[in-house]
Amino acid sequence: MKYRTGTLYNQKHAVLFKLSTSQTCSLCPKVDSALHILSECQHTQIRKMITETERHNLACRIIFKATSKTGSLGSCIVSKDIGSNERMIMQNLQIPETVERKIVLKWLFPPCFPDKDSFTSSRPGFVLVTPIAAKTQKQQNIVRGWVLCSGREQLTGSTPAAPPATSRATNPRQHRPKDLSKHPRDIHLVEIKYCEDTIPQNQLNAAKEQHKDLCNILQGASVTLHIILSGVGEWVAPSTTLTL
Repeated sequence: MKYRTGTLYNQKHAVLFKLSTSQTCSLCPKVDSALHILSECQHTQIRKMITETERHNLACRIIFKATSKTGSLGSCIVSKDIGSNERMIMQNLQIPETVERKIVLKWLFPPCFPDKDSFTSSRPGFVLVTPIAAKTQKQQNIVRGWVLCSGREQLTGSTPAAPPATSRATNPRQHRPKDLSKHPRDIHLVEIKYCEDTIPQNQLNAAKEQHKDLCNILQGASVTLHIILSGVGEWVAPSTTLTL
């Protein structure tokens, strides 16, 4: 309630009331604010009071649960960083067998990418690997020299090309995510952020910057970052509704 009414005391208030000359948080080197207290401050004392990490993970697990129950998407989740397995069991969440680790899996990186860099890369809430959409598959086949004519493949050029891969959409049990090579797969990174209700753009930009390098490195037909914003005062961004 204090956050919504702007009365949650912080260093900005202290400067306004001439009780201090600095807007810096007294526990960490960042600028203090109501959002900083509820969402950003990394000091152990604040983290224990607000339990920000667990609140974030709880939101992630709710979205993870909804995603895993949507058609075949559950079998497309390959990694997650949304809290311990014990916490997931407490929420009655089943972990798909395709989920291997918390970090982004090495087989999504280029073959020569250093192991230490893959371990230290950014970690989205969870990662999905899906077969490329049928429309995209057809467009790529044409670009590679293939067209479909009465159900039969015909080369449009003289350069040999491999037959187009069968989409999992028509045969959902044919491929596990790991079995898909980089060309017929789409990679989806799902990141959940709490933001200030009236200024969501800051956290949106922060999420983009956080995973910018990862999006450029991962190998797939496409890499899409889905950012889901939720206000600390229970505001939900319109873009979040569209994403969900």
